[in-house]
Amino acid sequence: MSVLPSVIKNFRGGTSLNTSVSCYEDVALRIKHQLGYPLVNIEIADEAIYDNISNAIEFFTKWTGYTEEFMVFDTKKYMPGVGIDVGTLINSTPEMYSSMMSGLSTAFDYDLNVYRRVVDVFSFDIGESTGINTLFTMEQAMAQQIYSSYMIGSFGFDLTSWQVLKGWIDTRKRVLAQTPHFRFDNRTQILRIIPEPIPSQSYLGLVGCYLERPIRDLVRELWVQRYGLALTKITCGNVREKFTGTQMFGGGNVSSSMLGQGYNEKDALEKELITSHQDTTPPLFFLGIFLALLTIGQLFITNLA
Repeated sequence: MSVLPSVIKNFRGGTSLNTSVSCYEDVALRIKHQLGYPLVNIEIADEAIYDNISNAIEFFTKWTGYTEEFMVFDTKKYMPGVGIDVGTLINSTPEMYSSMMSGLSTAFDYDLNVYRRVVDVFSFDIGESTGINTLFTMEQAMAQQIYSSYMIGSFGFDLTSWQVLKGWIDTRKRVLAQTPHFRFDNRTQILRIIPEPIPSQSYLGLVGCYLERPIRDLVRELWVQRYGLALTKITCGNVREKFTGTQMFGGGNVSSSMLGQGYNEKDALEKELITSHQDTTPPLFFLGIFLALLTIGQLFITNLA
């Protein structure tokens, strides 16, 4: 037997990750139900509620509501003096223009009919062969010298010399500007590299960025629904305030208390979003360190006893 009410036809239940809300109409209907509809009339048009939902999504994506993506960078498509549009990076990354559904791009928001916007770029790495576990590199040659010094003893240098040489290589990269820096404008969606790539010396790279989630995912967020409700209360309160003190048929009066409720809920939700980032991973690592230190302390006390 289903736990959902059978007296309401096509009623849908939901959870945090499997919500019953999937579109603007569902959010608007939920907001109206929370304001007493259909038992009481709501002094607001559906178009105004949809606009409040859009305002909530726009404010939500300013602070959170993004995914972490990595895109392929090709210097051949970079325009000197201008930069490169991140849309070009999206079309150059196979994982972004191909999805499980044939012909659909994972970086295109089909509800908005535009590409998903990049919030910020957090890393830029040149595709080169570096690292201690890669053959024919400076790091690998230095590591082999240390191994020979400790295991064979006839040649090579110690760990201190390796550390000094490694520091010299890092200083050389900074002095000669061998490590490129990047600047990104989220309004123009243009990425610039400093120093700019030389056209005759092309290379590939990897750009790490935060990409806004599709609007069909954002409309499911509970914060968006609560913020849309607060904005709707403000709108209804402004309408009712014009009729405050008017005697209604049957002896009732018009109250604009909903206006103050809306402003209070709006301020509280904005503070909640700004102070508690919703995409932050819980600090499980710090909890593990605390438990490890606590265990070591208990063993130490036991040995002293």
